[in-house]
Amino acid sequence: MSLSRRQFIQASGIALCAGAVPLTANAAGQQQPLPIPPLLESRRGQPLFLTMQRSHWSFTQGTRASVWGINGRYLGPTIRVWSGDDVKLIYSNRLTENVAMTISGLQVPGPLMGGAARMMSPNADWAPVLPVRQSAATLWYHANTPNRTAQQVYNGLAGMWLVEDDVSKSLPIPNHYGVDDFPIIIQDKRLDNFGTPEYSEPGSGGFVGDTLLVNGAQSPYVEVSRGWVRLRLLNASNSRRYQLQMSDGRALHVISGDQGFLPAPVSVKQLALAPGERREILVDMTNGDEVSITCGEAAGIVDRIRGFFEPSSILVSTLVLTLRPTGLLPLVTDSLPMRLLPQEIMSGTPVRSRDISLGDDPGINGTLWDVNRIDITAQQGSWERWTVRAEMPQSFHIEGVSFLIRNINGAMPFPEDRGWKDTVWVDGQVELLVYYGQPSWPHFPFLFHSQTLEMADRGSVGQLLVNPAP
Repeated sequence: MSLSRRQFIQASGIALCAGAVPLTANAAGQQQPLPIPPLLESRRGQPLFLTMQRSHWSFTQGTRASVWGINGRYLGPTIRVWSGDDVKLIYSNRLTENVAMTISGLQVPGPLMGGAARMMSPNADWAPVLPVRQSAATLWYHANTPNRTAQQVYNGLAGMWLVEDDVSKSLPIPNHYGVDDFPIIIQDKRLDNFGTPEYSEPGSGGFVGDTLLVNGAQSPYVEVSRGWVRLRLLNASNSRRYQLQMSDGRALHVISGDQGFLPAPVSVKQLALAPGERREILVDMTNGDEVSITCGEAAGIVDRIRGFFEPSSILVSTLVLTLRPTGLLPLVTDSLPMRLLPQEIMSGTPVRSRDISLGDDPGINGTLWDVNRIDITAQQGSWERWTVRAEMPQSFHIEGVSFLIRNINGAMPFPEDRGWKDTVWVDGQVELLVYYGQPSWPHFPFLFHSQTLEMADRGSVGQLLVNPAP
C-alpha cells in the first residue's frame, strides 16, 4: 500500500511525537520489570503439572488481553531437571481444540517425544515419564500440533526447559534462577490498539510482527548485582531471526548452544539467534553501568507512519532488555572460566550422506509431510552427513538427534556455532554431522522440519525412523 499525502499528514503528527525521542529512550520511559516465569523442579519423583488453558496478560500498560498459556499465565513455567532423573510430566489440555506438545532438544526415544502421535483432545491428559540422560543444556517445550503449531506457539504455548548435571553444578558461573541466571524468551508480535495480539497467516514464508517482547513484556529491565550475569536466550518467534549486541559495544561471552556447553567461552560483539535456537551468554556487569541488549535497527519515521495503515514487519523498537546494576554484592566474581567442558568435542565417521532441500514452497525434497510415510531410516549410534539447502533463508530443526556444523556455504562455522546443536539457520547451504543417539519407531518417528512455523504447518516436515541399536 502507498500512503496518500493526506494520510501522511494525518499520521505524521502522531508519529513525530513518538519519534521526537530516540527509540531506546522512549521505550526506557515506559519500561517494566522483566517477568520471570515461575520455576518448577522435579523432586523425589513428584510429577510436574503443565495445564494448557486460556488466561489474560498485559502486553501494554493499562490493557489486558485474552491469551493462551500454561498454568494460568502467558507462556509456561521454567522447568528444571537433572541428568539422571526420570521425570513424570502430566500435560492437561483445557483448551477447546486439539493440542500436541513437545520438548525441543530433549534426547528421549520417539514414543516420548510428543507431537502428532500424542495429540490431546480437549480435556484430555498425557503423562509421559521422561528419562533425562543428557548433558546440561537449555531446551524449550512448546505446542507441536499439526497445521496449528504457528498459531498455538504465538498464542502462548511455550516455555523453557533446563537440564543440569555435575558439570554445570561445578562451574564457577551464575546459577541462581531469577537472581543472576535469567530465562530470556524473545518473540515478535503485532498488537492492536487494545494491546491484544493479532495473528494472520502470511501468504508465504512466516509471520513477522512489529513489536518485540521478552517473556511477554516490551523493552523490560532487570535489576542485577555487579559481577557476572547469565542470560539463557531462546528465540520463540515464528520466523524472525535476531542479531543481538550490547548498546555500549561490550562483549557477549557465549558459553552454551542448543545441546550444551561449548568447550570454552567465545567472546563476540554480535550474536545471531535463529527461530528455535538457544544460546547462553555471560555479561560482565562489574563496572556498574546500565546497559541494554538491542537487535538491529528500528523502524524509521516513514516506516512507522506506514505502520498506522498496514501491518509492518519492521520492529518499532529494537530494545530487547536493559540490565540495571544495583549495589548488591555479586554472587559470582570469578574470572571467566578458561574451559567449560573437560575435553574437546569428538565426532565420528559418517556412514552415509543425505541431501535435504527446503524450497520457497512448502515441502522437503519436493514432498509435503505425510504422517504415513517414513522419509529417512537410520541406525541408532551411527553418524551421517546431512547437506541442507534452503532457497528461502529459514531455521531448521531435527528431533531426537544432536549434530555438529561442519561448514556453512563452504566456510567454517563461527566459534560460537561449534558445539552440539539441534537447530541451525540455513541461508544457502550447511553441512551437518548428525549423531543418532535415540531410537524411534514407525508410529512414533522423529521429525525434521523448517523452524519457520508456518512453513512447517504447510508441510515442510519429514519423518525420521532410527532403528534401535542391536
